[in-house]
Amino acid sequence: MSSAPTRPRLLRISPVALTQKVQQQLDQHRNGTPYPVMVIRAEPVWTHDPTLTLADGRHARVVACPSPLAIWEQLVAERGEEVLVLLTDRTQTELGTGILSQVFRQQVITVEPWDLVVNAFGAQYPDAALEAESWAGEALLDAMPPGGWPRLAGTVLPRDVALRHLAAVRLNLPRLDAEPDDLDATLLLRWSTLPGAVEAFGLLRATEREGLARWLATTYGRPAAALIALINAGNGTDALPLALVCDALWTTDTPDALRARGRVDGYFGDASPGDEVVRSFAEAGVHVVTGMLTARDDVTARRQAHAVLDRAEELLVQFGAAGCAGHSRILRSGFTQRISAVADALLTAVRQPSADPGLDAHIEALAAHQLAETETRRIRRARMAHRLVRWLATQTTPPASVADGIDRQIAEWGWVDRALGEIWAGEDVHPGLQAAFRDVYRRAYERRRELDRAFAQRLAAWTAAGSPPDDLLTVETLLPRVVVPLLKSGRPTLLVVLDGMSAAVAIELAEQLSEHLVEYDPLAGSGPGRRRGAVAGLPTLTAVSRTSLFAGTLLNGNQATEKQIFDQKRWGEARIFHKKPAQGGAGETFATELAEAIAGTDRLVAVVINTVDESLSYGREGDEPGWTVEDVGFLRSLLDLARSNGRAVIITSDHGHVLDRGSELVRAPDAASARHRLGPDPARDGEVELTGPRVIAPDNRVVALWDPGLRYRPGRAGYHGGASLAEVTVPLLAFLMPNATEIPTGWAAVDSREPEWWRTTAPVSRPQQPLPPPRTLPKPRRRTVEPAGSVLFDIPAPAQPDLTPTATATGAGAAGDGLVAALLQTELFAAQRALTPRPLPVSKIEAALTALLDSNVLPTVVVAARAGEPAIRATGFVVTLQRILNVDNYPVLSLIDNNRTVRLDVALLREQFNLPAPDRPRSGAGE
Repeated sequence: MSSAPTRPRLLRISPVALTQKVQQQLDQHRNGTPYPVMVIRAEPVWTHDPTLTLADGRHARVVACPSPLAIWEQLVAERGEEVLVLLTDRTQTELGTGILSQVFRQQVITVEPWDLVVNAFGAQYPDAALEAESWAGEALLDAMPPGGWPRLAGTVLPRDVALRHLAAVRLNLPRLDAEPDDLDATLLLRWSTLPGAVEAFGLLRATEREGLARWLATTYGRPAAALIALINAGNGTDALPLALVCDALWTTDTPDALRARGRVDGYFGDASPGDEVVRSFAEAGVHVVTGMLTARDDVTARRQAHAVLDRAEELLVQFGAAGCAGHSRILRSGFTQRISAVADALLTAVRQPSADPGLDAHIEALAAHQLAETETRRIRRARMAHRLVRWLATQTTPPASVADGIDRQIAEWGWVDRALGEIWAGEDVHPGLQAAFRDVYRRAYERRRELDRAFAQRLAAWTAAGSPPDDLLTVETLLPRVVVPLLKSGRPTLLVVLDGMSAAVAIELAEQLSEHLVEYDPLAGSGPGRRRGAVAGLPTLTAVSRTSLFAGTLLNGNQATEKQIFDQKRWGEARIFHKKPAQGGAGETFATELAEAIAGTDRLVAVVINTVDESLSYGREGDEPGWTVEDVGFLRSLLDLARSNGRAVIITSDHGHVLDRGSELVRAPDAASARHRLGPDPARDGEVELTGPRVIAPDNRVVALWDPGLRYRPGRAGYHGGASLAEVTVPLLAFLMPNATEIPTGWAAVDSREPEWWRTTAPVSRPQQPLPPPRTLPKPRRRTVEPAGSVLFDIPAPAQPDLTPTATATGAGAAGDGLVAALLQTELFAAQRALTPRPLPVSKIEAALTALLDSNVLPTVVVAARAGEPAIRATGFVVTLQRILNVDNYPVLSLIDNNRTVRLDVALLREQFNLPAPDRPRSGAGE
């Protein structure tokens, strides 16, 4: 007995698609009753709301009718004003003329998926590639969102456009705040981490799942192909952690790594990827997790990233490859191994100065790890230790005079103090790095301490001699020599006195302020600009030094004394604001009176900010030892107001300070402060006797501590009153607006600020896209990529950015003697210069390049000043230089930091102009 023929599977239509189909039919065939009975051939199953609301406001009731009898029952039943839609799998022949005569258009309406799909997208036809995806029509119809597919321009619906929208719905990309156009391999990997995402993909109909997976793999390259293989093998949820494991295993050929690679292959099931596929997969995975870790405004992404890192560590152990973690750019265990390498190298460098532990390479490897951006504090402190090791390797002579000591404290030793503060704050996890920091700190501290001893001896001799300051800037000559010339020239000025600011604090603040202001040397004269310091009053107390600063003469006083000096118009039309008068009320950053003074006609407005000095009493909360502009009262807002009113800005202090680093209490009944005493007893170890007219004390004599590890009074966070370099040096910072048109006479932009040993690395250029080869080299032929085949992993890799660090020279020596002269003689230089609208004088180009060869990075105004160009034209001058040097847009000369800084890539300069390499004769042009 033969069985009944199997009916072909019909489309299971969705409410959105059915609504569209019904409305389309009613719009196209308006004759007849407005509420007809419409028979639609589709799978006779309806599990949704039986009532649909059509676009024209009518309602339709949907009934599944698996037989002719079910249809008859609906035809004879009473109904209201509604369109009756009957879903049936029966053909017109099976229903007969009796039923057909009573239904819409007297026929069974067939649902053609492509008709509905292209209509939904606002097109007329699917392109051939889309139509060839036989599974896609039904999938697009079934997945149509409630609002329908977006209406697109054009009459043809392209395959990739349609399938991107389908993938966005099926993968639920809105969970990632992503649009169809955002879809790429990295987004797919990110999607795989979402709870239930991979499982939901597996619940799609087999034909759709396979077709969509095939399209994703062929469209989005090797990483997507690897992900699909993992999903097919049942390991899709581990895709992103596995990519991080692959990154560690495929960057080394150790026996452990090679064995583990075989185990990883098994994770991909029957589809065994090649090395290139795995490497692309790993690269994409590292990129995705790095982005998740650094998504500052996305707590969920960061949490998921840490979960991925945890799982990756488990997989690495599971594959028996924990020892390979050191090769990982992103795993925590890899970061820890790099920390260990840095710690070992630091210890070796300090304990065995003649050894070469490769510290530079270990530091850069640590900084290159992808977790470095989330571990900035640890990276910064490792770099600070590295810098101190470099300083310890330099030859340092004691200060030859007080002036020499002040200059070197500003130019070098203040940077040492800054680094010492960072590594004292230390490491909270790694015991090896803690031990390394202790050793580096001890060695550097002892060396620094001996410099304080030598300086104290010079200070004692200088004060006892009572010599006039001459060219040495002192706290009481700061206003007459720096501020008064500004006032006489008609330049309104803001003077900010940060009570207790040391050279180390000034270095940090100036670094941040230079992002918005240009730093100048107000005493440069005709020479190059440099940062300067002054000698504090003695003893180094606020009552002596700050009053002397405002009085213009050595004087002991207080806040009332300082106000009286200003009220007497010692400095002309000037106002002074101390702590309480400067503070604003509710809703005010600072007092309205202060804001009005800065915006008003007073030539000089002086403001005292006590934040630094007050922090010495009990310290500051948190474990960050440094200072930011935001840490210092209302300094940022104050400077913004001064800038908007065109004021020159002078920032200085009255004295510096030393911080408590496990200091020792010295008993001294005659102690007048934590760091000086007045009794007749002679100076002991760690002390120096200071006498002379600069010492504002009874009989012009005090005994002061020069040793920063000693104190006379109970412990606090820090102290002043002594004779160490950090206490006696008063830093001076002077700023003008970037667009200042008139530079005061004798002012020059500050040249390079940090000492050579501070510059641990040269700038690294990481272009967004691969650069073309230099014009002096033959260009490679374009590689032809064959079309992808049907094999899962037969997919060409996308072009990868060239992340090789640019080899940049770090000084004039590296640039080679005569480099500028050789450049100026080339035909290419002459041709490039001739192309500029107004050719720059060769002498100016030569001067600018010579300045840049000293450090490769200089402020824009400094480059212009060296070339004899005014500051107002600095950016335009450098842009013209770029037109000459940046052949074919190669970044030989770059403007960075919002055009505030110029960077010269010496290696690229040599390549572009075929200049001789260092210590090597010039090659022929054809080589």
